[in-house]
Amino acid sequence: MTIFRKTHLDNCIPEKFWIDALSSFNRLVVLDLKFICTDEILHVIGLNCLLLEEINIVSRVDICKSVFNASALVRNVSNAGLWSIKNLKHLRVLAMDQPRNENAKRVGRCVSQAGIIRLVSELPYLEELQIESCDIGSTLISTELNIGPLSLRKINYHFASAEGIRKLIKICPYLRELSVTHLSEHNKDAILQQISLSDLKLNRLDLSFFSYTESMHHLLMGKGVYLTHFSLWEMDHCLTLDAVISIGRCCPNLTSLCLMTQSKCFVMPRYFMLQEEIFSKLKSLTLGNEHFNIHQILTFFLSCTFCLERLVLKYQTKINFDDTLLNLLAKGSFRNIQYLWLDCTLEVSKAVVTQVIQNCEKLQMFTVDLNEDMTDVHKYISENNLDFQLGSY
Repeated sequence: MTIFRKTHLDNCIPEKFWIDALSSFNRLVVLDLKFICTDEILHVIGLNCLLLEEINIVSRVDICKSVFNASALVRNVSNAGLWSIKNLKHLRVLAMDQPRNENAKRVGRCVSQAGIIRLVSELPYLEELQIESCDIGSTLISTELNIGPLSLRKINYHFASAEGIRKLIKICPYLRELSVTHLSEHNKDAILQQISLSDLKLNRLDLSFFSYTESMHHLLMGKGVYLTHFSLWEMDHCLTLDAVISIGRCCPNLTSLCLMTQSKCFVMPRYFMLQEEIFSKLKSLTLGNEHFNIHQILTFFLSCTFCLERLVLKYQTKINFDDTLLNLLAKGSFRNIQYLWLDCTLEVSKAVVTQVIQNCEKLQMFTVDLNEDMTDVHKYISENNLDFQLGSY
């Protein structure tokens, strides 16, 4: 056996079974022990499963009573357990617990930032470190040890700074996916400049609480050709149509675009005609704004691409969306759509919902605010045996 992925029922199996079984699974390449793993199990894995390339070691969680007679969650993986798997030199994907303060008084075990850094430094081919709700970038740059270069390809970095980005790029020079959140009002351009000056060839770049400035334009001019995924959560509310067109020009290979903004400047001039090919490879589009004319903006993007498979609209002004959907259906803009998520502020009638279902043959998931009785629509989906989910709020 080379692959083992657990089911929910496996959580009830005693630890002794896993220790006995895993000692003979020496050909495993993928192993999922989420909510099962303990230090004792990791010790066995480190000795016997040396071919592993992907592993999930999120700890088993027990519940016990604290000294205050309250329920406490007890985890079962510590730094000692992490160190047990340092010999898994083929490991490429590792999912694990969040780091916690190892000096804090707590029941049970925990892993620390130092323990994570120590392990990662021993895994030469590790490309992806999956830790839920963890600022991995800050974890890596917090050490005073001289680590790197690491093979990590994906990093999220919150509370970013220019110096932190510089250090992170030095530690992880092979990054392909970078997510940066900048909560301060200062040094945003300095962060972008550090990315521009680096040798990174990013495929995915997510920027939260940034604005489309000259520094961002310069960054995309140099790095945009490599990008297939770009996300901008804009904070200064000044995104314009010219900026969006500039993104399209700088990033000709984008397949996924997310633009979240409250800008009142993102408007389409009357009789606007696009004279060039941009966003032609776009398959996924997420838009959020309460100020723009959603009909015009959607028409703009969907006139650029006929490849769209996923559309998410986060709007904050209540409007009737029937005419826009019917117009896009008539133009064939949804011919390849598979996933459609509409904010609850977008009012869509049952008749139009039905037309969307009937005319979008590839649609598998449709989320929309349903205020009418949809019994006959669900009956239509069932009778036609459609591979389709209709969701509501």
